[in-house]
Amino acid sequence: MVGEVNSLYLCYRNQVTNYNIFKTFMKLSQRAIAMVMLFTIGGGVMVPSFAATLPSQRVEAQVTDANIVGHVIDKATGEHLIGVVVRIKGSAYGTTTDTSGHFYLRNLKPGSYTIEVSGVGYQKTTQTITVVEHKTIEINIALEEDVFNLHEVVISANRQQTLRKYAPTLVSVIDNKAFETNNATNLAQGLSFQPGIRVENNCQNCGFNQVRINGLDGRFSQILIDSRPIFSALAGVYGLEQIPANMIERVEIVRGGGSALYGSSAIAGVINIITQEPVSNRFEAYENLTMTGMTTPDNTVGFNASIVGSDGRIGGTVFGQARDRGAWDANGDGFSEVGMIRGRSVGAHGFIRLSEFDRITSELHTLQEYRRGGDRLDLPVHVAAVAEQTDHTIYSGNLKYDHNSLNLLHRLQVFASGQVVKRTSYYGGIGDANVGKLGFIPKKEFGTNFGNTTGKTFQGGLQYSYEWDTAPIAPIKFLAGVEYVYDSLYDIMPIRAWEKDTKGNSLNPPIDQRIHNASQIAQAEWGNDYWTILLGMRMDEHSAIKSSKGGIRPIISPRATVRYNPSEYFNIRASYAKGFRAPQVFDEDLHVGVVGGEAQRVYNSPNLKPEESHSFSLSTDMYFTIGAVQTNFLIEGFYTKLVGAFTNRERTDAPKLGFQVFDRVNGSGAQVYGINLEAKAHWNKLNVQGGLTLARSLWDAPQEWGNRSLLAKEDANEPKEVNTLVDHGPSTLAGFNMEEGEVAMTSKQMLKTPNIYGYLTARYNPVTPLTLSLSLNYTGKMYVPHVVTVGQMAEVNDIHMVKNGLRPNTTELKKAPRWDRLEVSPNYFDLGAKVSYDIKVFNTSIIQLYLGMHNMLNSFQKDYDVTGNRDSGYIHGPTTPRSFYSGLKIIL
Repeated sequence: MVGEVNSLYLCYRNQVTNYNIFKTFMKLSQRAIAMVMLFTIGGGVMVPSFAATLPSQRVEAQVTDANIVGHVIDKATGEHLIGVVVRIKGSAYGTTTDTSGHFYLRNLKPGSYTIEVSGVGYQKTTQTITVVEHKTIEINIALEEDVFNLHEVVISANRQQTLRKYAPTLVSVIDNKAFETNNATNLAQGLSFQPGIRVENNCQNCGFNQVRINGLDGRFSQILIDSRPIFSALAGVYGLEQIPANMIERVEIVRGGGSALYGSSAIAGVINIITQEPVSNRFEAYENLTMTGMTTPDNTVGFNASIVGSDGRIGGTVFGQARDRGAWDANGDGFSEVGMIRGRSVGAHGFIRLSEFDRITSELHTLQEYRRGGDRLDLPVHVAAVAEQTDHTIYSGNLKYDHNSLNLLHRLQVFASGQVVKRTSYYGGIGDANVGKLGFIPKKEFGTNFGNTTGKTFQGGLQYSYEWDTAPIAPIKFLAGVEYVYDSLYDIMPIRAWEKDTKGNSLNPPIDQRIHNASQIAQAEWGNDYWTILLGMRMDEHSAIKSSKGGIRPIISPRATVRYNPSEYFNIRASYAKGFRAPQVFDEDLHVGVVGGEAQRVYNSPNLKPEESHSFSLSTDMYFTIGAVQTNFLIEGFYTKLVGAFTNRERTDAPKLGFQVFDRVNGSGAQVYGINLEAKAHWNKLNVQGGLTLARSLWDAPQEWGNRSLLAKEDANEPKEVNTLVDHGPSTLAGFNMEEGEVAMTSKQMLKTPNIYGYLTARYNPVTPLTLSLSLNYTGKMYVPHVVTVGQMAEVNDIHMVKNGLRPNTTELKKAPRWDRLEVSPNYFDLGAKVSYDIKVFNTSIIQLYLGMHNMLNSFQKDYDVTGNRDSGYIHGPTTPRSFYSGLKIIL
């Protein structure tokens, strides 16, 4: 009977949820229709309607036999270029060059046209030509290399396709060349080579990592897939390593809150992953073998294949990658510092052009990954001293329809995307005492911290834009849109959920979170090649943010950006944006850290309020030619003010359930400010690029970072000021007072954030088939919190002191004093090098051989904790030790 009631309840809840989603989407659709009508019909003089002054006929004709053929080559090398876009300016009609570098435009309407030719890494060029019936005209185009990607089209700056040099917000681009230079096989390995960007590892066991932008924690950044915010909190735990590089065409990065139109999480910035799109018939396969620490294999194999119809109306690409990485132990204690990974991914991207003005695009991929870290990986997790294990299955995709008016001034986009993540996990351990002894391990000692998690994220909406090209002084682009995001998360520990307190309530209740967020967006961009003024606003109705009367409280996030180009080679940009983060579950909550064999969990405080931000930036982007050297210099200042910033506080009065409990609360305000510097130079066959970030990240008031036990005769109400990094505490247990609790230690410094960090890359082609690459990541000193249990022989300093009689040995005790330390990490120089050689086969195919080394100087953490009592969160510096790699790539 109970089972039937539960089934009925679940059915009812799902029906109610589906009805609410439908009702909300219909409400948004009505608003969207009203917006479109306002812009297109009711605009009067300000905005003409869709039908106004349109050309009477299309570029394509029925059968005229008026054709244009030709080829496109590299101006410097004479090499034919594949996949270059050749289109007729002022229309959506075009094609791409084939594997021999040739193109063919068929059955054009007789008349005069401007042919526009553009390719990734090359400057756009145009040529005017007149075509007549029953005649084929040949034109040949030579493209110059676009060294600094100024002519690259980006979409992350203002949600519209814009040349990078005219984008109102500064956009950094990581292309395929950057991934190849650094031998990056996944997203995490390729992100660090941009100013203000740093990827860090946050777990010694499983390798949970995050990306920081301008010094702010990873939860302040918005990760998009094809401009859609479906990269959920659950996917974000390990997602940076799960996304394969061969899925990515490029990554666009917008630093600062100037990108707030993408959502509430875009406080530090946006990382927009643009997936591979088919441009020509092509096949590529590769294998990469890395020896982690020079001893442990990390093998990656993959492929890409694409095909495009002869008329360019339809195309598709598929990719696949498999990775098998063994666990690596840095200090020989039997516990991994780099966890084991077995991952598989496969996906496809396709398009169909229904007409010159209508296009449907879709993308679908699935990822599967098993990872485990800790000790005795051959044993089941519940009998290991320490084990962090996850098994992910992810399905993700999006569908988009684009429509352009005949004069290309009106654009309408309708989109839908979704992601489903299923994860089984285990975080915990049974301690050293029960592992390795002769005989069986008692069942009562088995670990029970298993978890099942399901996350579902769906987004739908539409976006309309209009370009008023006859506006006074300069053209104006209007954009309006609506979006709806539904995000559900269900996380349960199936064994421990049955544990009850004295009142019959679960001691480990599941997380059942359902977020509805309805957004409306409006933006106006007024300007030309020399200046731009952009004003935007986003209104979110987030179900987790309530008014005093209990209803949903709308949050308005304004944005303003100014760009001024006094010359073609000098850009000045300034921006302001307001953002917020709602009180909900974040990616770090779904990673359960392990300290001393005891798991850690974070819960939102019942009184948690939204966190707000105000972000300002000012940048100068300059381009000079000094003799034969082309250069680019960037100076960018940034300032972000956080109000009611989230912080974690340990709950010392929580019942002992086998894991530590932390509450997320509103801390004081905080401010992050600094300067990004970047320089690029191109000379003949040499490209050099480097960046440096100088930043400060401070809380307005000191925040808790750790705890220490009270000293004997110390007053808990008036604790002493003790620097645990210098003062190592009493040498006997009698010197501690563990009966009256612990003292919280605080700091105004945001932790694990260096005040200085940077990168350098160099690429040299002495001869066409040979490429020599060099890369360097620099991480300055930073404060790192370190949980230390006195006498447990897990921390390097603790081991030394116990062996020398300066501390008691507490390894056999159930309870020992705490003496946490705020460590200062050393400077790290992660230097890498790569050599690759291309062998041409039959003129159109290439076999590439390469080898190289990561972290040649082995600039790596030397003071890892040891054994099952270690603090898995005490980790800093480069994510990879000295490692040799080699590989093979075949391109057809």
